[in-house]
Amino acid sequence: MKICFFGDGGSVHLIRWIDYFLDKNYEIHLVTFRDSKNLKEGFKQKKFYLHQIGNISINPDGKNWMYMLHIIKLKKVLRKIKPDIINAHYVTSYGFIVSLLTRKKFVISAWGSDILIAPKKNFIYKYITKYALKKCCLITSDSEHMTNEIKKYTQSKVITVPMGIDKLICQMKGIKSSNEIIILSLRTVDKNCNIDYIIKAFNKFNSKYTSSKLIIANSGPEIYNIKKLINDLRLDDKVELLGFISRSNLLELLLKSNIYISIPTSDSTSVTLLESMACGILPIVSDLPANREWVIHNHNGLVIENIHEDLLFEALIKAVNDENLQKRCNIENRKIILQRAIWENNMNIIENEYLKLIR
Repeated sequence: MKICFFGDGGSVHLIRWIDYFLDKNYEIHLVTFRDSKNLKEGFKQKKFYLHQIGNISINPDGKNWMYMLHIIKLKKVLRKIKPDIINAHYVTSYGFIVSLLTRKKFVISAWGSDILIAPKKNFIYKYITKYALKKCCLITSDSEHMTNEIKKYTQSKVITVPMGIDKLICQMKGIKSSNEIIILSLRTVDKNCNIDYIIKAFNKFNSKYTSSKLIIANSGPEIYNIKKLINDLRLDDKVELLGFISRSNLLELLLKSNIYISIPTSDSTSVTLLESMACGILPIVSDLPANREWVIHNHNGLVIENIHEDLLFEALIKAVNDENLQKRCNIENRKIILQRAIWENNMNIIENEYLKLIR
């Protein structure tokens, strides 16, 4: 099988998809607008072919008209590849591009904001979303909530398959300290993920539990404002800003953390939430349909009804003091992940869908 992906060559999630199918010994092509030469080195011994068109960073917030200048070049690339399967990742950018390029059957993978936010911005985004989804023959979604939203725009087939995690993570033992409370945030430092509320709630929490630490392992457009807020609250020695980290460092952080916080305003299934659950950490999440598919309030985590520093502060206090909740999270969350969110199992579903399309 020859698979051609269209997507951001710098995306960790897309790279995982590519890696999975390369391990199955398929021929994989990636068409991307982003500088991704390092991928060629990483997949050097495998049947991987990179087709970088220009060097454009696609912006989820719009202003991506420049990629339209490359339509003719993209059509030539597709004719040369002659793929069995085309899979575009992110509906309103690469998904829309592919819908203009080919009449062949193709797959679109929705990621979250391309369905939950973009179509609601204006009528142009709504049109783009509808057009792309109607042209494809299969759509992959990583949450039931997003699947229901997709069905408002198209009658094309939709399958719900969480991206999932490595089964081995469920077997790792925590290395938590008895002297320090570590609170972890792994979400993008942008307005949607509300990192400022996390810092403000932590500031109150730290005045009560001085042996606590907040670790923020990511970056994003709000990083300057977040650094200023940390400085203004005099939390420089209590909040660690690690930026982007390696896979091994991420797992180490998950295993030593006590509480994981993910409170975006809009989201689909978060892979880092699944990873935290697999490590038995107590999760605190915002009240979103996708989060409630995984976390039941006061059973295997805490759900805050509104994004507010006081509510998050109260949730942190409960997370630290409720030992029964901590124990349930450690046991129940690993079970949930093993049942529903193992990467190999879920990607096998997608592989079978590809094969059905070819047949």
